[in-house]
Amino acid sequence: MNSTIKLDYVAFGVKYGSGHLYFDRCGQCLLDIERQCPGWGMVSIDVHTGRIENPGKSLIANFNDKEFSFTSQKANKLNMEEIAREVSGVWKVVQANLALEEFVRVGVRFSYLLPTASNEESDALLKRSKMNIVLPPSLLEKDAYSIKNQQIIVVLSKDDTDYRVELAAITRHEGLNPSDLIITDPRLLSNNQKKFRIEKLKQMAEYSANPMFAVHLNIDCSMFGVESFSVEEFVLRHAALVKEDFLPLLMKL
Repeated sequence: MNSTIKLDYVAFGVKYGSGHLYFDRCGQCLLDIERQCPGWGMVSIDVHTGRIENPGKSLIANFNDKEFSFTSQKANKLNMEEIAREVSGVWKVVQANLALEEFVRVGVRFSYLLPTASNEESDALLKRSKMNIVLPPSLLEKDAYSIKNQQIIVVLSKDDTDYRVELAAITRHEGLNPSDLIITDPRLLSNNQKKFRIEKLKQMAEYSANPMFAVHLNIDCSMFGVESFSVEEFVLRHAALVKEDFLPLLMKL
């Protein structure tokens, strides 16, 4: 791999049917995750969403009566096996508590960045991509149009999986929303919340507000109407496929 290419984030999600037990068991679900998954702590809970986080590893998970989502915000600091284990551990608790059996969609997204010095450099690199936009000659010759910038999106299908592939120039600003635990008097927190607060403070210490210009490769792998699946197998299988089939689009710019 080009040493400058960075795996920015990995996101996993499940949309499910019959998640009504969320309204009865959300609190128990969050408590079980805190007890069974080291490093995880509750961020917030309401009728719409339960949110839990592992700040030491920059991991976030949300769930409600319709869907579960998990994001590794600094995926380049973890190996893929560790990410797969973490998402599997949290998902198993959610699935068991909500008695989930019908899975409408299962997906995993991989986001890669090739850093550049400017948007102009990003656009110049995109013009060299093998996945590109082709304009009619009449526009380029007669009307003298030229491509200033471009965002390329294509959805491919193979076997029972859809692959949404996006290649674009981006300007990214990194940011963190402070948790309520940061501004709360530590004397009012439980022992577990105090440990969680320390990890959040460490995470905020790493925060950088500097913008980053890059060529962004974003691959979303989705399966629909899934009867059963292994989270670890699903994540690792598609991570390997993306690395072999799609990452070269970025590596060869």
